[in-house]
Amino acid sequence: MRILVTNDDGINAPGIVMLERAAQRLGAEVVVVAPEQQHSAQSHAITIGKPMFARELPLTHGESRRIAIEGTPCDCVRLALIKLLDFKPDLCLSGINHGGNLGWNIFFSGTVSAAAEAHSFGVPSIAFSLARWSPGIQWEGIDVVAANLIRRLLAAKHSRPDWLYNVNLPDLAPDKIQGVRLTRQNPVVKGDNFEERRSPDGRRYFWPVWDEVTAARHRKDQADFDTTAIEEGFISLTPMRYEVTHTDEPGVLSAMEGFHAT
Repeated sequence: MRILVTNDDGINAPGIVMLERAAQRLGAEVVVVAPEQQHSAQSHAITIGKPMFARELPLTHGESRRIAIEGTPCDCVRLALIKLLDFKPDLCLSGINHGGNLGWNIFFSGTVSAAAEAHSFGVPSIAFSLARWSPGIQWEGIDVVAANLIRRLLAAKHSRPDWLYNVNLPDLAPDKIQGVRLTRQNPVVKGDNFEERRSPDGRRYFWPVWDEVTAARHRKDQADFDTTAIEEGFISLTPMRYEVTHTDEPGVLSAMEGFHAT
């Protein structure tokens, strides 16, 4: 098996080291292609109008082939699949992100978008995130959890060969995790807010923050939501498809009947 590993926190982030180890636990041939610097909240951004530099990092004991890209997470996947690799990977793993990608955050997430980009090339993909934003994360053991979950997904029967999952891990020791729940994205959880501040010269500016109070106010605690699974100590496993067309609009369809441009 050949696995492409990427992320949005940068090629030296601890989370991608854990995901690389998880892939190695599967006995796979692993290639890491990730951003040179952090590119969080880049969503599906790609680079145009300027070059993207690729730098192959020297190998040390126990590491996979690793390539750092001056670009976004989606740039990394596109460049890997179109130019850098001489094979089509059997699987793409993205993460492990430092912070959850739950609810509305999936639309901002570079982690999820990188997995979705590989999915668009027909590569089965999984985005991994650890649902804790604060520093001081204990990463040890997370590679084992991720490897065990990947094994289960590889063995599962899927509705289509180019499957895509968004996985969020609770901030718990592996032996405290309650299990796995098949979830759906909570459609109303948004924690957007800004802190208003003043610069030394008196100018007003705004610092973006995640507001837990706002998020809780909008949350509907349904058992199948990704946010609920995390709160109750479960791994959230959300199947995803990037077909976003919504055809159930009979009122609009009837309103368009008999339309003439002139």
